[in-house]
Amino acid sequence: MKQIKVDVAKCTGCGQCALTCSFKNVGKFELNQSNIRIIQWEDICLSVPKLCQQCSDTPCVVVCPTEAISVNPATGAIVIDNELCIQCNLCVDECRYHVIHIDLEGYPLTCDLCGGSPKCVTVCFPGALSFEEIPDAEKEPFKALAKILIDRGEGKPVLPPEELASRSVT
Repeated sequence: MKQIKVDVAKCTGCGQCALTCSFKNVGKFELNQSNIRIIQWEDICLSVPKLCQQCSDTPCVVVCPTEAISVNPATGAIVIDNELCIQCNLCVDECRYHVIHIDLEGYPLTCDLCGGSPKCVTVCFPGALSFEEIPDAEKEPFKALAKILIDRGEGKPVLPPEELASRSVT
């Protein structure tokens, strides 16, 4: 299945992906309604879109007591059915990349890949986002880097900046 791939060397942190995501989902340009968060580290001049990694073991799906979260068989994307959701937030706690967040009405939000044609990819003018098959061999190093960067954004101890800068995502 295709996934959104991030080339951190190309990301400028402009936020077009996040704004487009919110507009597609709620009809407004509101960053707090986007399924994408831009994490920025000025000390190492790095911006990274934080989005659902579409985990193969889907911990958010497993933990949901009402089966409100599932995997779309056509796209492989995580989807959330608000009609079934009881707003327990177990999925938020279980997301290892801290991507699932709560909308203004108390429901969880995460990337559903726009049904297989992610709008964020189409507006990313530097080309930092692409939608493609990612070989398994490439997924683990990317997920490891994503976890390091996300932890850094949340104030958790991670690798020093000089070691982060030497890692490749693509």
